[in-house]
Amino acid sequence: MLFGFGFSAPIDLLSWVVALMLSAKLIATLVLLLVDRDVRDRPGWGPILWWVTKLTPIIAIPCAVAIALLQRQFDAALLFGAMALFVAIAVPLKVTQRHARIARGTR
Repeated sequence: MLFGFGFSAPIDLLSWVVALMLSAKLIATLVLLLVDRDVRDRPGWGPILWWVTKLTPIIAIPCAVAIALLQRQFDAALLFGAMALFVAIAVPLKVTQRHARIARGTR
């Protein structure tokens, strides 16, 4: 078992962090998919939700790597490490694209 959801061990705390971060990402993504892109770019809750979708994996993936390493599951740690590399490339790329789109004022 990779994740544990008790309240006593460090693995439990890290598991809760991963679950809460990915749940926040899922909810924010679903809300953003329901609204138009113009709403996402206007000041208010749209940009906050957009940033939630980008920042939560940055928090969740290192926690998942730590869980795998604490449980000596090196293959899972390698997989989560690969995911971390993807996030490290994709998030700055998407942030740059969003800033360019907002600066152009187009969809």
